Amino acid sequence: MPKIVDRDLQRQTIRRAARRVFSRRGVEAVGLVHVARAAGIGRASIYHYYPDKASLVRDLVRDLLAEEEHFFSDALHGSEGSPLERVESLAGKLTELFTEWASLGKMLLDLWAISGAMFKPFFRRIRRDLAELITDGQRAGEIDGSMEAREAATAVIAIIDGMLLQMIVDPAAFGETAQIRRLLVCSVRRILQP
Repeated sequence: MPKIVDRDLQRQTIRRAARRVFSRRGVEAVGLVHVARAAGIGRASIYHYYPDKASLVRDLVRDLLAEEEHFFSDALHGSEGSPLERVESLAGKLTELFTEWASLGKMLLDLWAISGAMFKPFFRRIRRDLAELITDGQRAGEIDGSMEAREAATAVIAIIDGMLLQMIVDPAAFGETAQIRRLLVCSVRRILQP
């Protein structure tokens, strides 16, 4: 009797293996054969799920962006705290992920270079959501009303991504997570407060 394989589960297993291998060696240095080995499947079997590395990379980017977008959405649309407190909370919570993201650094940098166009809609959505929250804070008088909300959102995201990039390139640039959190939250507050 032939073995019945859950196709979606197997594709997830392959993407998790790709994430590990790409993080260690970089996307360009890894072939599907390496991913198959890491996933514990045969060399020919991987082609039943991913006909080429580009299709695997696309699915992996979609997974990563969905995870991050879900995180942003939860943090920004939560009902706890004022708009400024929610933006600060987002910045603080993101620092808890920096170490994990920095461990994926080589892969993330490669994916940004290879699949940059896939990131654009994601950044537009999170900028839009963050700008809406900033606008709410401006109406409440706790966020500087003289700024254009979309530009302020862009600046907040740039600070977050800039700190993450520095952690990827030089993990020793920052101290403990608590110190990173304090620096990031303070920077965000300085941009947004009147």
